[in-house]
Amino acid sequence: MERMMKLTLSLFSVTFIVALLVFAGCSSDDSPTDPNPDPNDTTGNNDTNTVQIDDKVRPIVFVHGTFEAADVFTQLTQRFALNGYNEGQLLAFDLEDYFSGADIDIEKMATQVSARIDELLSQSAETRIDIVAHGSGANVVQHWLVNMNGTEKAAHVVYAGGSYDLTLTVEGDLTPGPCKYMTLRSNGADALQNGNTEYGVLAGASNEQFADLDNLELLSHRDPFITMFTFLTGDAPTTTSMPNSRIGMTYELKGRLIDFIDNTPLAGAMVVPVKIRTLASGEVQRQSSGSILTTDADGYFSFSDEVGPEQHLELLVRSAAQTHYDMHIYRQPWRANSHTERLRILPRSAAGSDLLRNYTSSIRTGNYSVMLVMSQNRTLQYGRDEATVRRFDPAFDPLGEISVLTAANAPVPGAAGQYGNTSILTLLDYDQNGQDGSGPINASGLNNMVFNSYDCFLNAETTGYQTQIEINGRTLGVNNYRSSGSSGSNNAGFNLIQFEY
Repeated sequence: MERMMKLTLSLFSVTFIVALLVFAGCSSDDSPTDPNPDPNDTTGNNDTNTVQIDDKVRPIVFVHGTFEAADVFTQLTQRFALNGYNEGQLLAFDLEDYFSGADIDIEKMATQVSARIDELLSQSAETRIDIVAHGSGANVVQHWLVNMNGTEKAAHVVYAGGSYDLTLTVEGDLTPGPCKYMTLRSNGADALQNGNTEYGVLAGASNEQFADLDNLELLSHRDPFITMFTFLTGDAPTTTSMPNSRIGMTYELKGRLIDFIDNTPLAGAMVVPVKIRTLASGEVQRQSSGSILTTDADGYFSFSDEVGPEQHLELLVRSAAQTHYDMHIYRQPWRANSHTERLRILPRSAAGSDLLRNYTSSIRTGNYSVMLVMSQNRTLQYGRDEATVRRFDPAFDPLGEISVLTAANAPVPGAAGQYGNTSILTLLDYDQNGQDGSGPINASGLNNMVFNSYDCFLNAETTGYQTQIEINGRTLGVNNYRSSGSSGSNNAGFNLIQFEY
């Protein structure tokens, strides 16, 4: 992935155009590392032939689904980058303000997708792009193909863990030519399948099944990636595994600050990277940082992160107008450069979609810490995953621990979630009794398809308390910050723990 640290629109546009022109002449036997056209190719390098679609390297547009943003494709775009694609060829963007009441608006989402694709094609010599859609993004792309002349602009379409149960805006053929189609589905482990192993199969597509992968793993696991890459380019990838983060390695990151759920960007906000180091005792120690970043008009920021021993990162986020809670976002070290980092922030007052208003109004704002645990590449399921909360006083003496994913306490997602599809846990003292509860919170706004809430007491009345979350052997720690206090005060905010790998 091309490295670039300044996130200005002019520089991005130049790099973007150059990157696309480099690959404009690829043909059916091309690989990302050998973009020279095959002189024997007869199908037309610019895809003017509507009967035969070349397998070649094109820009890929990634379309996310409900509750998601561009970072759901982080691992996938990094894998493509490790196999020769550059940032200009990997367009993962956020669908913004896409709820109409309590439901997503397919036509509004498709209009945003169409505008992005038209802009991309206007800046390149390509006449077609490839598409990867996830969840309800599959329905969005189907609408664009059939109702918005998308078949004139797409070559290959991949539906990974697609959702087809929404109010359809498409009738008749769901795989119209001349595009090539592929579906990636699980053998029933995806919550969207509701146990139906054949859910997601489309006539006219190459339908690929992967055993025991959940909805997010269809994007992040190596096997679906290999199948997808080969389908799009005609060649198998040379690199199939993500590297481990390396001490001393500097990774270059670009990201965006957005509203939780609605993906509306926040301009002029402060983002402060803070080094977090795990001491030999196990205590997590925050270290000072000299970097203060400010998001641009579209909510974007960029920075470099050098990995140190036993180290991860906190990103302190504060809105300039103090319209949102402070967020202390903790995450594991990156393993590759990334341009899809997303930092989610919660508004202090009711605003946005019905879902966002219901969620934020359900969260208590007493003198207790509120924590969100997010898994970007794997849902959290009892029997497969372990999630443990450990607490310590300011002297780092243990105060006890509790397992969240037990037979009695495992979160139970919304209507279609009996097979498990929880990627976000909200931990808070819901009944404000200073004790852990007996299980998931049964409250409107706190339990939906991909996130659930658990009654867990995190003492934030005294500063210096520390909470550590361990998921499947990986631990991230955080000091407890109150979710109340005066607007913008240092101890007012929420903690978000991100597990990416």
